[in-house]
Amino acid sequence: MNKIVITPLGTISPYPKGNRNCPGFLLEYKNEKLLLDCGNGITRLLSFPEVLQNLSVIITHYHKDHFGDIGAIQYASYVYHSLGILKNKVKIYIPKEDYGLNKQSIVLNNESFADYYDITDDTTFSIGDLKITFQDNHSHTIESFMVKIENKEFKIVYTSDIGINNMKQLIEFCKNADLIICESSFLKKHNSNSKTHMTSYDAARLANRSNAKKLILTHLWPEEDRNLYLEEAKQQFENVAIAEEGKKLILKK
Repeated sequence: MNKIVITPLGTISPYPKGNRNCPGFLLEYKNEKLLLDCGNGITRLLSFPEVLQNLSVIITHYHKDHFGDIGAIQYASYVYHSLGILKNKVKIYIPKEDYGLNKQSIVLNNESFADYYDITDDTTFSIGDLKITFQDNHSHTIESFMVKIENKEFKIVYTSDIGINNMKQLIEFCKNADLIICESSFLKKHNSNSKTHMTSYDAARLANRSNAKKLILTHLWPEEDRNLYLEEAKQQFENVAIAEEGKKLILKK
């Protein structure tokens, strides 16, 4: 029986608070590890040096709450390689187009044992028999890539930061997913008028219209009651949960 273990490492934005961190999810499949975003504070929940073995990291976009801890990953890889413990480089996937010199600051870090790969809409790579593909959601303030992880048994979508301006494309990318990990920064009561972030109601509507099996809400406002996100989402989609740091989800087929 194949399984994917998904561990939320960070579930709030734009800043960490208490025992909650900025965005990050660790997927473990067979002997491989895939880190989806690397927000501020997530490395507190990682086991070093084990996590660095067979590790691929995806930075979905150049907002600092999504890559604030990448320097810690880089420096840890450098130190453990110097000690003879880490033999294979960490693979770091980042958007091809720079924004605010953030890409440059990452790839020019010499104290790192890593290789870097560009992300575009055409980028594809594999982890074992898992295929990873990307698509700019064209609905955030800057270029931001959704990530799809799939094989014959599983289909998982991580939306990263996403708005409602391009819903038809979003639904198509998420279609028939076993799991959607979706940002839900706001509640309807906030009246934010934001088109570049979703409410929990929007996230549930995306899951419903995509015919997804399960929805996990993340990227929550640090000061808000998390139960309100769940209540609002269930108006549109029943099989929904709130991402919790360290609480593993296991998908089996």
